[in-house]
Amino acid sequence: MSRVAAACLAAVALAPAAPAVASKTQEAVLQDDPELLGASASQVDQKLGLLKALGVDRLRVSVFWDNIAPASRSQQRPQFPSPGPRFPKSYPQNAWRPYDTIALMARKHDLGLLFTLTGPAPAWATPGRHEREGLYQPNARDFRDFATAVGVRYSGLYPVDDRFPNASKDPIKIGPVEVGGTPPEQPIPRLPRVDGWSIWNEPNYPSWLRPIWVENQPRRARDMIAAAPHHYRSLVDAAWTGLSESTHGRDLILIGETAPRGAKKPSQLGNAMPPAEFARELYCLKADLRPYTGAAAERRDCPRDSRERRGFLEEHPGLFNARGFAHHPYSLDRRGWRKPTWRHPLKDNVPIANLGRLTRTLDGAARRWGSRAPKMPIWITEYGYQTRPPDPLVGVAPSRQGPLSAWGEYMAYRNPRVASIAQFLFVDDAPVPGFTGNDPRRWISWQSGLYTRDRRPKPSLKDYVRPIHSEQRGRKMRVFGGFRTAATGVPLSARIEYAPARRTWQTLREVTVRNRRGYLSVAIRVPRPGLVRIVWRDPSTRRDVASRSVTVR
Repeated sequence: MSRVAAACLAAVALAPAAPAVASKTQEAVLQDDPELLGASASQVDQKLGLLKALGVDRLRVSVFWDNIAPASRSQQRPQFPSPGPRFPKSYPQNAWRPYDTIALMARKHDLGLLFTLTGPAPAWATPGRHEREGLYQPNARDFRDFATAVGVRYSGLYPVDDRFPNASKDPIKIGPVEVGGTPPEQPIPRLPRVDGWSIWNEPNYPSWLRPIWVENQPRRARDMIAAAPHHYRSLVDAAWTGLSESTHGRDLILIGETAPRGAKKPSQLGNAMPPAEFARELYCLKADLRPYTGAAAERRDCPRDSRERRGFLEEHPGLFNARGFAHHPYSLDRRGWRKPTWRHPLKDNVPIANLGRLTRTLDGAARRWGSRAPKMPIWITEYGYQTRPPDPLVGVAPSRQGPLSAWGEYMAYRNPRVASIAQFLFVDDAPVPGFTGNDPRRWISWQSGLYTRDRRPKPSLKDYVRPIHSEQRGRKMRVFGGFRTAATGVPLSARIEYAPARRTWQTLREVTVRNRRGYLSVAIRVPRPGLVRIVWRDPSTRRDVASRSVTVR
């Protein structure tokens, strides 16, 4: 996850009627920070061109606070030049270059962006707890200033080269920051506007935010007091203010970005927090979705009584007006990777099979606090399967990576609350240097890419471009698939083909696909065991291209 580490569905999925879906607008998100943040402009240009050709709709990019902040390793807060830390030019200019390049090349290739404003924080923005620097209770006021600076820079009004000719004429107001004006007869190039944002990566995971739990030496699980959700609430408030003040208040802004699992053991307060519990605590709610009161509320920086509760909705607009809750629903536990239908035994953990646990929590929070905002969709912003090899310890066979990811994509397609599906990563991470062989520390990096480290395509690449998944009951079969490389909104022609063992392919059904994202889900009858595939007519080349074949029992 980021920097670190075939059972049938219910019979209703096999019915002839198509299931309810969110995928008329479901986006394809991809993230690979190591491949892009250190690349040259020409390399970013080439890679984003390939991603667009593969059918990616939106690129998620981590905007690391400590990578951009001045004196990020010092406990001494630097003196920001006028007009202060809300102004992009007050930060080291070289630190912006990777993001400027990505924004410029994304515009060139018509790729959407999702900039995740995230830690680690600079040391001077934390209390200075040695090994926890950058993670331990980052200062919300400083984060607001940083979010404002990022928002100003990518407002669509900011000059590419930071220069403001004729600064005394016609100043430009970007939120709270006034920059030098440019006379109409002397236009200058501007950085592209970024209109997709999310706030902090995996705040329920100790690699990104600490402390997760209050260190109160609890004897029982019920004595444990959540800490991270309540600090994260202050970070959401801060980023929401900073983005709103820098012209982004009506953009796509997501909260959450939660990791899929955690634990609750009094003896292990350093563990991650289960994401559904994290969401409840974020909204100051107990397990029964009733608000905390009195001393329990005070310990969590939550409203203590009815008077304070009346102001909660207005005081935390980001919690209720965000355009979605981002989540990373990997089907993963300590014993390894599981099928997408697997449900974690701890009910507050949320792999892709029980996203409903998360949506019910969000809906209950909205009802409890009287929010009239639309129901919050789930944005899947990380997803995928690691392969073994190259990881010698944990992963699935390369031949299973694509089918499992396509299965998960089908489950996302069937869920009307899901707004996106994600691929993490593009290229496998390199092993961690300094360790050898099968040392687990060497393989804490992530090997879930579509390409190997030496740039060879994995078998999963075909499934990414043309996913297929089937569910069979008797002679009835539902076939799901997609043609990701087609332009959004273009009608597509497809054939469902069947071949008995050692015989030629025959067409069972022809389909005109009008789904904007190129998905189909159709019911067929299969005469006997064999194979089924989807043959698509590529609208750009007018040639037929086939998906992987799936087995008919």
